[in-house]
Amino acid sequence: MSEITEFFQKLLDTSDWPARWVCGKWSDFHGWLYIGSDVAIWLAYFIIPVVIIWFVQKRPNVPFLPVFWLFAAFIIFCGTTHILDAIIFWWPAYRLSALIRFMTALISFATVFALIRDLPKLLDYKSSGLSNNSEINKLKNQLIEKEMEIEVLKEKIIKLS
Repeated sequence: MSEITEFFQKLLDTSDWPARWVCGKWSDFHGWLYIGSDVAIWLAYFIIPVVIIWFVQKRPNVPFLPVFWLFAAFIIFCGTTHILDAIIFWWPAYRLSALIRFMTALISFATVFALIRDLPKLLDYKSSGLSNNSEINKLKNQLIEKEMEIEVLKEKIIKLS
């Protein structure tokens, strides 16, 4: 228990470790490739949840909404591990990185369990707008009527020309 207490007391203390740049023999190319890749991954991981949130807000009554939120949280936490990896080149916050990784693992498994629970329901789910054949037939009949109206209008145009 004392190790856990010490861990949280020193969560932002970086005096125990050197920055990643001074660990090993990083060439400029290798280091910046690592940093640039992690920053790019982080950026993508933060844009994806924005798109998910935008989608969820545009569509009322989204089924399985908690799964969307879990995916968004999972992706944000994954991205956070990458940005911390890039930052560690200058600020060796390995404890903070470990805590974020642990939280990422928790949200990852919560997402896995939600998928296992909801995937069978999702596979059986039918869109509420077109859930039965009568609605589909009604739309098909409307389409036929509109096509017939278009043909009548085309004939009138030909006669007037």
